[in-house]
Formats: sequence, structure tokens, C-alpha cells
Amino acid sequence: MKLRMKNLFIIAAILLLSSGCSTKTPPASEPAQEESSGGETDDKEEPGKVESGKEEADGNNGPDLSENDGPELSPEEETAQSHHDYEEEGREIALVTDVSYVMDHGINEAAFQGIQKYADAAGISYSSYSTDVDTDDAYKDTILAAIQNSAELVVCVGPHFEKAVGSLQNDYRDTYFLLLDGIPRDSSGAEADVKDNVHCVTYREEEAGYLVGYMSVLEGYKEFGFIGGEQLPSVERYGYGYLRGIDDAADFLEISDEVHIEYWYAGTFLPDSRIEEVSKEWYEAGTEVIFACGGSLYESVLPSAEACGGKIIGVDVDQSDISELILTSAMKGIDSSIIVALDDFFANGRRWPEELAGQVGSYGAKEKCISLPVQDNAWRFKTATTNQYLQILARLRSGDIEILADTDAPPKTAVTVIYHNRQEERDS
Repeated sequence: MKLRMKNLFIIAAILLLSSGCSTKTPPASEPAQEESSGGETDDKEEPGKVESGKEEADGNNGPDLSENDGPELSPEEETAQSHHDYEEEGREIALVTDVSYVMDHGINEAAFQGIQKYADAAGISYSSYSTDVDTDDAYKDTILAAIQNSAELVVCVGPHFEKAVGSLQNDYRDTYFLLLDGIPRDSSGAEADVKDNVHCVTYREEEAGYLVGYMSVLEGYKEFGFIGGEQLPSVERYGYGYLRGIDDAADFLEISDEVHIEYWYAGTFLPDSRIEEVSKEWYEAGTEVIFACGGSLYESVLPSAEACGGKIIGVDVDQSDISELILTSAMKGIDSSIIVALDDFFANGRRWPEELAGQVGSYGAKEKCISLPVQDNAWRFKTATTNQYLQILARLRSGDIEILADTDAPPKTAVTVIYHNRQEERDS
């Protein structure tokens, strides 16, 4: 426990600067500023493209509070400088991401920032790897690239890594894994036993979806859209919570018969011309707000919103800096939950403590891990108030509002929901 005691003050400070969950230190609403390089190159030829943290690890002799030497770089300079073929060994933490880029204004960027904050404070080296193509073999190869470069802890972002972790957890018992937004699966896709070298962090996205849906109705909107990426459990939880929040708020205001929702899974987390086409059709037909739920697909919704005067709801992190058209964001505490996990791992002698080893943690509003951005520049509601938001959040935390995480079927609603994927299946 020496590391834990030595670093306790800095971990508390980090969490106070981080948005999101912590069962140890309540976070403040102000997000911490990004401190070092990030981004992703378009020239991806092989797994293992990397962004490196400390060039020489400082060991575990307490946090290094010194400022980084050298001039500040622009985002473009940082991106160009930080991406190269990875040849060095000895990085203690490795972040591996899917085919989306690291600095994606979403879950990948939040994961990187969580690692960066902890590692820079504790004097631990880190790198990030991105996957070249969207295949199970490519995801496995990306993890292997990190392992072959001596990573002790591999942080895997998203359900695309479930099968890879399910396989490699058995073959690499001396390597430890932190899997975000997923659980290990076998080659058939069935749930696999979670080995003691793996810890999984999942989130109750249905609660974040509920909040953005409820508050948007209180704001006065009645015509909604939901565009999810791939139809995965985390995306479904966001979507079904969104439907439930809209339905409850419409019932409270007694306008259920006036509220309509277009609902569609695009099948990708990346920008796509079909997403832009569909979102523009919706906006032109009267949709006021679209929840762009997944990766960087918001990049295809934004042009449509700009052309039609529509609004967008962001996902995973506060995305208000992307555009003034971002009404709000369904946030989950990715960076701070990583900081807590890393602290537990390194404080326990670089292995998962018994309460985390082989376990799946689920974090929601009760753990202060689900929220909306409330700082002045991000609070875009004009009618709905922060007091109303805090009342709903308190009811989620207390259990007074309970939202089932079951994704077997959409929730029953009094408002009208048009499920476009069902129509596509009938038309095919």
C-alpha cells in the first residue's frame, strides 16, 4: 500500500479535475485540461501505431509534479509529432483503441486522458495503439503489439476487443487487462469466464440517455431522433434510456401524443454519407434534436444540423466544444473511472486486487459516474434549469427512478417511436 499512501493526495487532486465517476473522491464539474499530445494519423498501415507517454519512466517513487519541458504545440503539430511506428519497449501502460482515432472527442480521448493524468502524476510510462481495420484478428494483433513491447497493463476501449481479450487473457497470464465497455467473449461471441488478470468497467448508459432525453423535453422539444452506431449493448442502453427519459418527461408535461422519435442504428461508429443523408432527411421533415450516439458519427450529423438549424446531443463526454449546435451530452466518467482502476492496480503491486480481479464493475449515477455538462459554456438549455436536472439526477442516484439495463427489447412508450432498422429488415 506504499504507492497508495504516497500518491493519495495527487490521485484525489486528479479526480477533482476529472469529470465522471469516483467511489473515492467526488469529481468537480469542470473537466481537466488536456496536457499533452494526441490524435490519430490517417496513414495506418499496421496495428501498433502508437502515441508514447514518458520517454523514460520515473519509476514508482511518487508523482512527478514538474511541468513538461519544451514549447507548447498546436494540435496539428502534436498529431504529426506523436504518431510513428512503435519500436521502443518498456511502456508500462498501453491503451489500445479501435479503428476510430484516439483524439476522437469521445471515449477514446477520455480513456487516453485518464491514463495520461494518472501516469504523468505517478511517473509511469504509457503508449497508445490504434487498430488498422475492423476485424477480430486486427484487434487481437493490436493488443499483441502492445504485449510484445512489454506492456504490463493493456487498457482496451470498447466491445470490439471482447473476443481478443477473451482469447489473450488465457495465453498471457502475466499481462493484465482493463476492458472498458465490454466483457470477454469466446470466438463464438458467448460470454467467457473473466480471468483474474482482467478487470472490466461497464457503465449504466441508460441513465445518461434518460437524462438527455428528459431534459430535452423539458426544454420544449417534441421531435427527436436517435442515430446509434453499431447495435451493441452500450449503444442500445443509451438509446433505450433516451426513449424512457423522453417518454417520462412527455407524460409529466401531458404531451405524450405530441412527441415523436425517429430511431436508427447506422451500423458504424465512423462518419458515413448515409448518416448525413438520413439526418438531413429527418431535420428537413421536422426533427429538432438528434442524439448522435457513437464514436465519430457525429461528424456526419453536424453538417445536416448546420444546414437545417437542428440540434445534436453528444455522447460519452462533454462535446460542447465541437459546435454551438451541441445541445448537451450524455456523459459517463471514463477518465476518472480509469484513474481509480489504475490506482488500485499499481497500489496492489501491479496486479488487480482481489475485489477487482476477474470482476465486472458497473458504474452509474449512484457512483457519480453519469451526468450532463453543467458549466456555463456547455449548459445550452434556455428553459430547462440546472435545478430540474439536479433533481432528476438525485432521483437516479437514490433509486427513485430505476431504468432497466435490459436490451432484449425497446421500452414500451406512450410517445411515438419509428424504428427504421425494422423497416429496413422488412424491405430487404
